[in-house]
Amino acid sequence: MTRKRGKSLFWTIAGMFFLTTLLGSLLQILVAVAVLRPLETREARSRAELAASGVAAEIAALPLPLTAPRVETVLERHRDRLGFRGSVIAYRGADGLYVAEPSPPARYRSSGSMGSGESGDSSAAGAQGEDRGPSRFETLAQRPVKRGDATIGEVSVRRRLPRGGWGYWETRTALLFVPFAVLASALAGLVIVRLLVRRLRALELLAARIAEGDLTVRSGDRSGDEIGRLAEQLDRMTERIAEARASLKENERQRRQLFADITHELATPLTSIRGYAETLLDPAVAVTTEERSRYMRGLLEEAARLDRLISDLFELARLEAGASALQPERLDWAALGRHTAERFQPRFRDAGLTLTWREPAEPAWIQADGRRMEQVLENLLTNALRYVPRGGRVEVSLSPSARPGGRHALHVADDGPGIPAGDMGHVFERFYRAVGPGRSRPADGKGSGLGLAIVKEIVERHGGTVRAESNAPHGLRITVELPAV
Repeated sequence: MTRKRGKSLFWTIAGMFFLTTLLGSLLQILVAVAVLRPLETREARSRAELAASGVAAEIAALPLPLTAPRVETVLERHRDRLGFRGSVIAYRGADGLYVAEPSPPARYRSSGSMGSGESGDSSAAGAQGEDRGPSRFETLAQRPVKRGDATIGEVSVRRRLPRGGWGYWETRTALLFVPFAVLASALAGLVIVRLLVRRLRALELLAARIAEGDLTVRSGDRSGDEIGRLAEQLDRMTERIAEARASLKENERQRRQLFADITHELATPLTSIRGYAETLLDPAVAVTTEERSRYMRGLLEEAARLDRLISDLFELARLEAGASALQPERLDWAALGRHTAERFQPRFRDAGLTLTWREPAEPAWIQADGRRMEQVLENLLTNALRYVPRGGRVEVSLSPSARPGGRHALHVADDGPGIPAGDMGHVFERFYRAVGPGRSRPADGKGSGLGLAIVKEIVERHGGTVRAESNAPHGLRITVELPAV
């Protein structure tokens, strides 16, 4: 399938970046004009006033008559302290003496007056030794030169303005900063955008592989930013999808296995019933009265076995679906265990087994459905009856919790052949029967293989746990734990 190539995010982000850079540059120009220029002018006026005051004081201290070389020396000494470009510091005396530093052309000096410098006349031209036409000058400071009470002259400090009045272009910081800032921002933005697009393309490839069914792929992006957090969420989503798919496969396997087991378990008694019925109905087979009675008993036993299997399947299905409501009550688990063990004593004696009940020293109170908890112990004892060979021993004991809020533990241990260690995890599965000496099949041949599965469902619905373990030196030990009240 051909994928349509969409619009790249690179150009969108790049266009936004360049637009932002342009707006930022304009903003820098506005800031320079509205903020930097006034600040620079204020600083220039402050320096000019200090310089004018110093020049006026030094000229006033010079001996009379004042001469141009002496005044020029004072002006030159103070001009370097101004610190700004295009500055002119001048002295105009009441006697007609005029000295300016830097010195303007001869035609300017011969005019005999400074002029205001505000009108942009030609007398202010060439303040830097250049004659390029009229220029506008800005007066920054003026100070009178007094000797006693008499004013003998005036000191002024002026600065030449650029043609057109663009004060911004005299801001050297802006002139140097703006081009380099724009260039550096553009390069940095391109690199950042490329990195972002590369990471986004990696996420796109990750999503494509997940869509194709590859749930083992991971992004590995742990940067912690927005894209990194998105990558972590995609990884977590992929893990959950993989777990869900594995769970579905396992459920499907269990379902098929359950159908196969049910089919096998139902087919066994039906085969026996059909065999007995065909034998009894075949006129060619001579059947004695004793054989007929034995066949009829076999029919009844297989029918009863089929009925127990169907009942157990129905009971297990109701428990797993939660359709069988519990009726919990506060009861003494020790008393319930004692009564159940007493009821099973005759059956154990008939089977040639010894059943022992170990009474705890104190009651073991639980909140549970009494009928269901009795069913749990009955299934455990029935399982021991079927698998423990004649002459064996079965012991039932109860260990009450030693602290409030703990768990009481019921133990059913036997000295039978036990179960291989590798099969312990399958004891409570449906239709499980351990393979091994003495445990290849139940002793009475009537087990449904669902008893321990029902035990597990009942115990877990009561908030308890059940486990199977080896009983040293041999045998099986099943422990049921329930919360104490």
